[in-house]
Amino acid sequence: MKATQHPTEPPPEGPSWSAGEHITFGGLSDKGSGYMAYSERVGPSVLVLHDAYGLLPSVRALTDRFVSEGFTALAVDLYEGKTADGADAADAMAAGLDILDTMKRLTAAVEHLSSNWHPRLGLVGFSAGASLATMLAREVDVDATVVYYGGGAGLEQSWAARPLLGHFARGDDFEPASSALQAIATLNDAEAFSYDAPHGFANANLTGYDQSAAELALERTLEELHYQLS
Repeated sequence: MKATQHPTEPPPEGPSWSAGEHITFGGLSDKGSGYMAYSERVGPSVLVLHDAYGLLPSVRALTDRFVSEGFTALAVDLYEGKTADGADAADAMAAGLDILDTMKRLTAAVEHLSSNWHPRLGLVGFSAGASLATMLAREVDVDATVVYYGGGAGLEQSWAARPLLGHFARGDDFEPASSALQAIATLNDAEAFSYDAPHGFANANLTGYDQSAAELALERTLEELHYQLS
């Protein structure tokens, strides 16, 4: 999945991510890391898969938001500490991921959440992370999957009635909303929405951020996760 936006500062307003912590999970062959946030009340698990730019502050803030809604959340750091400072770098970093190795790490992240926190699991993926989410949902037990402007061929394959929610951008040149909506329309237990916004509209660290679309999509995402994971 190609990226289209350039990062911008400052970080987004919202819940402070200082309450969470950087953790490692897995073993020698599937070791990974990420930003983990939780409260004293253990809620259903949400695994967050960032877009091609990496684990930016906006991703950590979103992870905290999930916790404030009663979930336990882990945002996997697919780039192990690195982030992209422009579209070309983001594209290169996403293309450089070893898919087999990445899937091993994501499976280990799922195991970490399921074994140590809560057995019910939701996936939330953005762009490149959305494609990984659709792949992961066919490898492990998932109770809900939410994809933002992405998903790739995974949207067109049999979903075996797993709940799927999609958010797509009408101004997206890389994952056209029209084709994504048509693909989801053929699936069981799936729903999708489109927004008058560009690719990356939900990432507050990118220039294409659209607050109105992002807030509406998040409201729908939270409603889906509460319904499917309760």
